[in-house]
Amino acid sequence: MIILLIFIFSLIKNTINSNQEIDGQLIESTEMSSNDSALIETTHPITNEQNSIDETQSGEADAGTTETTIEVGSAESTSSESTRQQEASMDFSKIPYYIEKNEQRYNAYLNSHLSKTAEEIVLAVNMNHDFDFYTNIIPVTEPSVLNVICNKYYQLSSNFTPENLVNVTNGYFVNDGKEYKLSQNALDAFIKMSDEAKKEELTIKIISAYRTYAYQERLYNKYKANNGQAAADRFSARPGHSEHETGLAIDINDVSQSFENTREFVWLQDHAHQYGFILRYPEGKESTTGYMYEPWHYRYLGVELATKVYESGLTYDEYYAKFLLK
Repeated sequence: MIILLIFIFSLIKNTINSNQEIDGQLIESTEMSSNDSALIETTHPITNEQNSIDETQSGEADAGTTETTIEVGSAESTSSESTRQQEASMDFSKIPYYIEKNEQRYNAYLNSHLSKTAEEIVLAVNMNHDFDFYTNIIPVTEPSVLNVICNKYYQLSSNFTPENLVNVTNGYFVNDGKEYKLSQNALDAFIKMSDEAKKEELTIKIISAYRTYAYQERLYNKYKANNGQAAADRFSARPGHSEHETGLAIDINDVSQSFENTREFVWLQDHAHQYGFILRYPEGKESTTGYMYEPWHYRYLGVELATKVYESGLTYDEYYAKFLLK
């Protein structure tokens, strides 16, 4: 009897332990499922964003994910399309320097520069920056006017010679055995500027002035042969595109970057415009002018225009595109 009771008691105990183990497994299984679900929810937005194309092609098991991806993609697409439509509806005619004949070019430039403002687009196109340098060349029709622009888009004729060229007076150019010429009005202004600088014990002399088309061609070809075309284009103009050919441009004292460290350069920064000259290729403006920083290169515009350009803080390319281009 006692043995029978012990056997029954042992049987009941084993049954209870077995149920507890089963319950424990069920509880553990439930907790893992909950954690896996939380993990999926945490990582899903990232996966959805980075692999939306792959997810849209997954099977029925990912149908819920696919639907979410399509909705997000549609929202982004709608937003992007809305932005494009808003950009494309820019009213360029409200920009003060808008030119009606350039309307089609403004819109074409907009399509590849959606982040730019209407003002930036109009300015860029007016400067011809919707074309690469030395493409879409425009012949200069009035090369003798004081405000003539000559750059990588505007080209002087190969047979153009300024009408009022004169020899630079002795004492106002570097004595290197060469003969220098300059337009009379530019020379008169330079003499005044040099004399004024001399009062402050500064020496300002011309080291390069007027160049013929043929001379510029030889010079450019030499630089190209020695340095390669890409490098030459940064510091030398192709023939017909050099301001020196206008008779209104000069290089002062030293054709070297070190010129900016001189007292003469500092003085010119503050006073050149008062005599009608501007620094033509400022620092940090290579993408605009097409030329590296040249602290020695100055262009004569006359006192009134030079002062306006100086006060605007613009390069002459920008100023011309905003206020002088018709």
